[in-house]
Amino acid sequence: DYYVTPWDLGYGRVIKFDHDFIGREALEAMAAKPHRRKVWLRWNDRDTAELIADSLFGSGPHAKYLEMPVSNYATGSYDRILVDGRSVGISANAGYTVNVGGWSSLAMVDEHEAVDGREVTIVVGEPDGGSAKPTVEPHVQRQIRATLRTRPLV
Repeated sequence: DYYVTPWDLGYGRVIKFDHDFIGREALEAMAAKPHRRKVWLRWNDRDTAELIADSLFGSGPHAKYLEMPVSNYATGSYDRILVDGRSVGISANAGYTVNVGGWSSLAMVDEHEAVDGREVTIVVGEPDGGSAKPTVEPHVQRQIRATLRTRPLV
């Protein structure tokens, strides 16, 4: 689910088919198909605070620890996005910024789900008790509400 197309990243508008290039046929075949859209997610402050507390305190099982200011614990960390229980995309590049006043992330969601102001759910962490990576602590997935924005948050 982490493979993306130029359209998913917001680059579809710069693809021109008026010349030959490697991969042209593949892109032409994709052009008319549904795509994902790059959006921004503003994480719910209360849910995020509870997740952070749950990752640090108590007897467990613990939530995935969110490194601050940026929570990348791998080359790329991707969390699933749900709308009404349906998987509609992925969240990436999560972090805290004072410019937003909280946690936010970039995301790619199915185009028809990219509605400004829509509440979505982010499933934070990896399934089945966490990762086999030695640098990732055992954890359980937690859900955080977020508000989808179709324009940059700042």
